[in-house]
Amino acid sequence: MSKKQHESLAKFMESFDYIGFDKEIKEFLALSQNPIPSILFMANMYQKGANYEKAIRLYTTLLDYIKNPIDKIPILESLGNIYYKAGFPLRAKEIYLEILHHYPRSQKILKSLIKIYEDLNLYKEALEALDCLEEIEGGTTLHWHYLEAKILIFQKDDNQDKIKKILALFQKEPKLSRIILSFLKDFHPSLFWENIQKLDSTNLLEILDILWNCNSNELPTITIKNKLLQDILEAKGFYPTTNTKKETFELEALSLLNKEKNYAGDLKFTYHCTDCKANMPLPFETCPHCGTLLSIKTIITLKQKQDETRYSLL
Repeated sequence: MSKKQHESLAKFMESFDYIGFDKEIKEFLALSQNPIPSILFMANMYQKGANYEKAIRLYTTLLDYIKNPIDKIPILESLGNIYYKAGFPLRAKEIYLEILHHYPRSQKILKSLIKIYEDLNLYKEALEALDCLEEIEGGTTLHWHYLEAKILIFQKDDNQDKIKKILALFQKEPKLSRIILSFLKDFHPSLFWENIQKLDSTNLLEILDILWNCNSNELPTITIKNKLLQDILEAKGFYPTTNTKKETFELEALSLLNKEKNYAGDLKFTYHCTDCKANMPLPFETCPHCGTLLSIKTIITLKQKQDETRYSLL
């Protein structure tokens, strides 16, 4: 696109700030010999500027203008993406389903639809869409187990069969430990303490933040046989400090601080995506940066504990 054309489009876009937005678009479509590239360019600019309403108006007008159903598919895809970004997942879902009606093997649209179903907690529907994706490209085992776990956790009936299936998934897929143990901690604390001792050191450290946020009234009544778990509870100050060497530097340092009482120590947690390498302050199931599922790695650092009574709520 030449500089002159770019300036002309910019001027045209400025005119959309007035009431005659839709009228201006239709006039442009009627007068221009090849208006589609220009309209798409403008819609993209509005989308980048988060002016979703105007981008949506451009795409919907373009859909009316285009007569060939096949040519409408890329426009529908863009429209669905904008609706999702603008916070209208149900509209985006309807558009993606319409596209899949014509192109049922579109991997990109299937993945977008699964994401929307997950956002809406429609995990059974997400699993059905994932089943289609498995037939096309395979490699969906981890995602399949994740959705199975979410379906079970969201079931209203809390019977033995449900718990049995959840524990089977816990044994089968270590990456589900955070999700399943969080559920057990809230609803089945005895099973939480029983099963957390079955984790190896690597996987136990991955959910150390869950343990660190426990209160003293949540401590188990059973005997702790896991050495690392014993170290964690000592470092937290729940159990008396012993002279045994701790499993990690951070736990050793905290135990010494608890013993000497000159300084109060604490742990800080950040969450790293093993795929895109981004760091987040909060735990996640799907990376908010790259969208990778269950790519979380817990980063543990030692810090000095602040005296919370110093801070005013104001």
